Amino acid sequence: MKLTHYILSILATGLFFSCTPKIDPIFDDTSANRIAEEIETVQEILLSSPNGWLMEYYPSSTQSYGGFNVLLNFQPGYRVTVASETAGADKTAVSTYTLKQSAGCVLSFDTYNEILHFFSDPSNSQGMGDGYGLEGDFEFTILQADEQIIRLKGKKSGSYMTMTPMSAALKWSDYLKDIKLKDKEFSEYYRLLYQDEEQAFETRLIGHTLCIYRKKGEETITDYQPFIITLTGCKFYQPVQLGNNVIEGLILNPDLGEDGTFIPSNDATGIFIPTYPSINEMLLSTNWFFTYSGFSPYGQALWDISREALEANNDDMTYCYLGNERNILGNYYAFQFICAQGRGYLAFDYELIGEDKISLKFSEEGSTVGKTYYTDFKFNALITPFGNDIQRTFTLTSDDKKSPNWIKFTDVDHPENYFTAYRAVQYYPMAN
Repeated sequence: MKLTHYILSILATGLFFSCTPKIDPIFDDTSANRIAEEIETVQEILLSSPNGWLMEYYPSSTQSYGGFNVLLNFQPGYRVTVASETAGADKTAVSTYTLKQSAGCVLSFDTYNEILHFFSDPSNSQGMGDGYGLEGDFEFTILQADEQIIRLKGKKSGSYMTMTPMSAALKWSDYLKDIKLKDKEFSEYYRLLYQDEEQAFETRLIGHTLCIYRKKGEETITDYQPFIITLTGCKFYQPVQLGNNVIEGLILNPDLGEDGTFIPSNDATGIFIPTYPSINEMLLSTNWFFTYSGFSPYGQALWDISREALEANNDDMTYCYLGNERNILGNYYAFQFICAQGRGYLAFDYELIGEDKISLKFSEEGSTVGKTYYTDFKFNALITPFGNDIQRTFTLTSDDKKSPNWIKFTDVDHPENYFTAYRAVQYYPMAN
């Protein structure tokens, strides 16, 4: 009886295995072969554009610096030639790149390229300064690739970027020169009033960002919309919703209105009309640079203290200015400086009074480098004319109400304290 049960058990087991369907492989090829084929396909696409590709490059996880035009020409042997609007129009740099698999096909610029790595180099003094730079990427996950468009995502920042083929009719240097001219054209505008048939918004053009001021009850919320300069105007990182309109970019029509008008690049309604700020608002619109000779004797005596401290430490100042600083810690109005040994800032509280006055007081906040220079390099003396230990109120005057080249500060309570800030960069201010 036991043997009968054993035989039946074997027969049942055999019947089970013989009835189990055959499992076909999901893929016809090995994983390694599929990856190799994907990389080969992407390489063929990269090489397919004879005049290279235009990348819309957005450094930073918040896209806080806006976008930049970067040109890339991929060549056999995994070499790449790069140009950018941040470098000279005729300047290129050659390096290498790789394609590898890492949760998707990854394009990596694996050897140093002075133009491309400008955005990711932590020693870059721009952006958040030494140790951070512009917080850009040199490795990109490829989300989509064909001969018309390549969509990318920065591995570090998470910013989305695109590459499109450069027309064979466009010479790189000519294209970049035109981009720089269009960028300069945009920089001449600051304050814009958006109007459509139903509502209006105050906006500001600051760098490669459109700041939109939206009312939320009694509070005003600032909406930051980064963009990249194009040959016709600008293109937003993502479409901007204003009322019932979705706006993809802006085009400047110089013949519309007294000073030109910005219109949407798509078929949205609404226009952006240039308006002109008061002189104290103009002060906040861009960076204003200083020189030793621009200070009264009162201020020069204080700057002498800082100059001696710099010389004692074998340091020198490249330039300095008052301007807006926006980083992961917050938004500041700050005295900012570039020295041989570091870049830093010291933040100020401010209040605009009427149309031609501003009050300033050092907030005791700043970058790590800024705080070091405040104590070790006697920058406490350097910023005393602005309002280091006391709040100071200044009357502002300028040479032109629409587009000033300089703004003069005169201390209301201490008229012996006056100084001039310049719109153009003033290099080596201690000797200027």
